Amino acid sequence: MARTADSPVLEVEDLTKYYESGGGLVDTLLGRSQEVKALDGVDLELYPGETLGIVGESGCGKTTLARSLLQLIEPTAGTVRYEGEDLTAASDDRLRALRKDIQYIFQDPFASLNPRLTVGDIVGEPLDIHDIAEGEARAERVSDLLETVGLNQRHAHRYPHEFSGGQRQRIGIARALAVDPEVIVCDEPVSALDVSVQAQILNLLADLQSEFGLSYIVIAHDLSVVEHIADRVGVLYLGEFAEIGPTEDVFQPPYHPYAEALLSAIPEPDPGWEGDRIFLSGDVPSPLNPPSGCRFHTRCPKVIQPEGTDMAQSEWRSLMDLTQRLRSADSLKAVTAVQEGVENEDLGQLSRSALDTRVRAEFGLPDPIGDREAEEVFGTALDHLHDGAFEAARTVMSDAFESPCERTDPALFDVGDDHRIACLLYDDAYPDTPTRTG
Repeated sequence: MARTADSPVLEVEDLTKYYESGGGLVDTLLGRSQEVKALDGVDLELYPGETLGIVGESGCGKTTLARSLLQLIEPTAGTVRYEGEDLTAASDDRLRALRKDIQYIFQDPFASLNPRLTVGDIVGEPLDIHDIAEGEARAERVSDLLETVGLNQRHAHRYPHEFSGGQRQRIGIARALAVDPEVIVCDEPVSALDVSVQAQILNLLADLQSEFGLSYIVIAHDLSVVEHIADRVGVLYLGEFAEIGPTEDVFQPPYHPYAEALLSAIPEPDPGWEGDRIFLSGDVPSPLNPPSGCRFHTRCPKVIQPEGTDMAQSEWRSLMDLTQRLRSADSLKAVTAVQEGVENEDLGQLSRSALDTRVRAEFGLPDPIGDREAEEVFGTALDHLHDGAFEAARTVMSDAFESPCERTDPALFDVGDDHRIACLLYDDAYPDTPTRTG
């Protein structure tokens, strides 16, 4: 298919990757294996000469996405089209040919280089594999590539262990450039490097893009890395895009609450600065069993309150945290904080008032909670816990404190030109949500 200047060079539609987990043969035969949902229906486009940044915490699916694009791992479902050609349906021989046009820069610049080969052979290997050059032409090409990335011809006879981390990453970049690619996927290209070296590598990538007309997908966990290099940014959370749009739009309101939290974590030059840093509750949920509805609702500081509820957002978040703990815990000890020196305490002997104090302290709840009905529900749940009726406590909290975010998986809503956010705060069905604007 002919490609126009306005059409994507790379198109991804509904890309999904599930891994089998749990088990050996017995688990598989008994049907006890589970699926790790590393990617769950990702769509994206990369345009000629563009840099698309993909950011998110560790475990959100960034590297799985990067490797699925080049078919280094086989997707479970979905399509990846390069200039209109579906890579997921291509034969091995065709994929090998297409990898001249799509190259990969790995996160660890040392582990990705063969320690038994000289730099000249590492950079020249793609030339051999694709029958691009040999003999004197090969040597000249290797020399040119090393100079292009800021090294020199003498380095061709050395081995990877003789170089610094930044120099090794330059070698990896030279290897990727050897076959004159059009697209380069950069998987955390600077995360293993010192801060000063990171800037050098990012500047080098920008210079090479201008010189050779490259298109980049840059994977990172740090938004500050992509801020100065990316044209557009996609924020990935638990295998789905939470937000995607032009860089300048993603870095200013409106935000997805997850993107806002990531932005607040960007280090400031002043070590004493505390600013408006957003601390997310809990941990990233397991991709074995992602939360229902919006996958971020278990940690979201702006999670929507049920209709008719109007309490301080911090109190509402704390009540949801308690409700979630009750759903996953199997004992009172798992719900309440076990303080140093009382690990063997018999929690069943706590007085009702002591249990009240313990739970409020654990979840940061005031006494009383600002909303009268919420305080009554909380008190009823504590009565059940004190009586040992764990399931009853779980039920009363779950019935009273269910957010719309738990029930509805939000679409990517348009919030500007080419800027989309997957959050019910931007759904017209919730126009009066007090947390919509921060």
